[in-house]
Amino acid sequence: RNADMLDAHGIRESVNRLRQQVENRSIAASELSGYTISLSNFGMFAGRYATPVVVPPCVAIVAAGRARYQLTPVMGGVETHKVIPLSLTFDHRAATGGEAARFLRALLD
Repeated sequence: RNADMLDAHGIRESVNRLRQQVENRSIAASELSGYTISLSNFGMFAGRYATPVVVPPCVAIVAAGRARYQLTPVMGGVETHKVIPLSLTFDHRAATGGEAARFLRALLD
């Protein structure tokens, strides 16, 4: 919640707090509503990419696939980098394709 008002450390603390509440099955119902963007971690089960379904009031969902190592060209050579494939599904009534692409670029940066 209110991620736009948090720095990177604050976001990490919030994510860790929510994860702990989910694991303990103590998360409040109010924490499960009123969100704008959702995250699906389907990669912990299988697969690289997905097409998750956007469920209102959510306007977008980012899906993280299974992390893997891949060869990446770097300065005339190759290196092994760990990558996490991401998929983005969004409601075209709430955002244009350009806006979604800029969001994904900001997420990757």
